[in-house]
Amino acid sequence: MNSRKQALEILLQVFLEKKFSNLLLNQVSNSGNFSTVDKQFIYNLVYGTIKRKIYLEYVVNKLISPEKTPMKIQVILWMAVFQIIYLDNIPDYAIVNEAVNLTRTINKNFTGLVNVVLKRFIAEAKELMIVNIKNKQNVKPLSLGFPFWLFKKIERDYSLEVAVKVAENSLEKSKIAIRVNNLKANREEIFERYGHDYGLKYSNVCEDSLIAQRSIVNSDIFKEGQITIQDEASALVSQVLNPQPGTKILDMCSAPGGKLTHIAALTKNTSEIFACELQEKKIKLIKENIERLGAKNITILNQDALTIVGSNVYDYVLLDAPCSGFGVLKRKPEIKLQQFNKEQLNKILESQAKLLARGFDLLKPGGEMVYSTCTINLDENQNQIRAFRENNSNLVILEEIQLFGFENNTDGFYICKITKT
Repeated sequence: MNSRKQALEILLQVFLEKKFSNLLLNQVSNSGNFSTVDKQFIYNLVYGTIKRKIYLEYVVNKLISPEKTPMKIQVILWMAVFQIIYLDNIPDYAIVNEAVNLTRTINKNFTGLVNVVLKRFIAEAKELMIVNIKNKQNVKPLSLGFPFWLFKKIERDYSLEVAVKVAENSLEKSKIAIRVNNLKANREEIFERYGHDYGLKYSNVCEDSLIAQRSIVNSDIFKEGQITIQDEASALVSQVLNPQPGTKILDMCSAPGGKLTHIAALTKNTSEIFACELQEKKIKLIKENIERLGAKNITILNQDALTIVGSNVYDYVLLDAPCSGFGVLKRKPEIKLQQFNKEQLNKILESQAKLLARGFDLLKPGGEMVYSTCTINLDENQNQIRAFRENNSNLVILEEIQLFGFENNTDGFYICKITKT
């Protein structure tokens, strides 16, 4: 299978089966079927097409009848137009030729259409790329491949400037962020020994993190558990919790185990940690990370965190709550393509509120709890905490952080540290 065929198969699974591209691309990365150059091309083509899908679809629809063109053919056209516009190292004729060949494997009756459409786009690209719509407020979001409803939501929550920056940042490539596992190494040692090999730089977001310029997941230091792959903003969560050694700790939503194993490292494997995860299929990954990173004294609870019994039990509680994911659009760009309705968002808010209440009840008086999400939605973050505080006068906010991805090219994250008096 060639690289474009593989990219097409991934995109079809994303668009038609609602699968996550990062998981599908991880499978390609771990396979031995493609060279490093081909893997990078597949990565760029898949992510680029998804991130700009809204815009690419708008452009292509000027040249076809969407109702009469099968979705698989439309995706091939989106892929080709993306390459023509954004990948300067590939000749246009080669892009057209590969698109036609790819179409032949899907439905040879549309090879002529694909050939004609792409040649016309190349000839008229300057005019066709212009966004000309009645809703002038949507010109900027559409040109950035960003959903108008989400753009307006962010604008209402923050400002037009923030909405534009979030939309622009959603097109950026995520950094390769690693967290040094202090159970087996320290940041300075890793930097000194491997800085040149992987182009390492110090993070200014999390004190245990480094930024790599080259892939590091297949390295010995990763396999040996000296480092793990974790976004800086995500790693900051456990740093803010700052759990002390010899304490009793609950991680309410543990998968995949990044924050959990960070907690173990921060407490030097001396704390009693309970890791709760509802989805049984994710338990294996948690166990693998625990084993690789050498984390100890962890009890895994395969259950709904709402069913954990007791009150005033834990010194520290981490609730990395399920959320809309509006802060991880760079890593999971298909989130931009989801149509979140009011009912769906309310269901998320309700789930978060219940988990927050259960976690706070489980927290000892004087204990500390972190509520975090990978979203920038005020309703799930600041408003969620304030609504809860109105009914819990013994809640005190110790620290509150809202990270936007455009600030340091991290994930967008909300982190709120509270205590019970």
